[in-house]
Amino acid sequence: MNKGRIITKQTAPYFFCAPFIISFMVFTLYPMLYMIYRSFYKLEGISTYQFVGADNYQRILTDPHIGNAILTTLGFTLGITIVNIILPLLLAVVLNQKLTPFRNIFRSAFYIPALTSIVVAGIFFRLFLAGNANTPLNLLMQLFNKEPKEWLYDTKIIGVIALVFTSTWRWLGLNILYFLSALQTISPELYDAAYVDGANTVQKFRYITLPGIKPILIFVTTILTYGGLRMFGESYVLWASKSSPGDIGLTIVLYIYRMAFGHFDMGYASAMSVILFMLFMILNFIYIKSLGIGSRGNQR
Repeated sequence: MNKGRIITKQTAPYFFCAPFIISFMVFTLYPMLYMIYRSFYKLEGISTYQFVGADNYQRILTDPHIGNAILTTLGFTLGITIVNIILPLLLAVVLNQKLTPFRNIFRSAFYIPALTSIVVAGIFFRLFLAGNANTPLNLLMQLFNKEPKEWLYDTKIIGVIALVFTSTWRWLGLNILYFLSALQTISPELYDAAYVDGANTVQKFRYITLPGIKPILIFVTTILTYGGLRMFGESYVLWASKSSPGDIGLTIVLYIYRMAFGHFDMGYASAMSVILFMLFMILNFIYIKSLGIGSRGNQR
């Protein structure tokens, strides 16, 4: 009866998987392979490519701008990881307490910035930190007899802080929800038993809460690290896509973008993208190992 039918029990799984496989090959696999291929070439003229071998990769080792971009990116990644783990976790613990008033309202309020467009958030903070004497931050500094300054172009440290602050404002609520979902999976009976045994708040947090939220903690740490290393939008909007003195606000992905679409150095941009991709693969391997996925004990 099934001779004339194309879709059968045997072929149905392939038909269901086909859209994903085709889209993955067209929009992910092919661009990745093409990027690796172009990393060994240099664009000459408008559309002529010249094979240069590993020159683009050697150039990475001597490029002074890539060093500044790496420092900014690592500083941002470290800052956003620390702030967006400690602060959301503490707030999640508070919001998880039944005695906390208006906790549902606070949950919604903290999540609202996550719905805000990155462009809107970036422009808002760029205006907030602008050098105009009438901007909020400069008006505040004038109360302490300080001269107005262009905060985003002052020092690299302030630039990193601005990036961390902007990203934290947007993603604080989402990370709170992650930790809240993990906290609510811990049985209250464990805390009751610890209370009977005389454990204090710090001991409960250390021996019950932290082990209970370990998978989510690793997950949040990983996505924050990924987000920090590939950060582009905040830097692009805050500095209005322009170069800044001392490469303030220049991240790895923003530098790749400028080299590719500003200087049309596609080969060099592709080489940097390949290195960044390899770094992501290493981090992904560490993440999988930290969760014990694929280990013998996990397969039993």
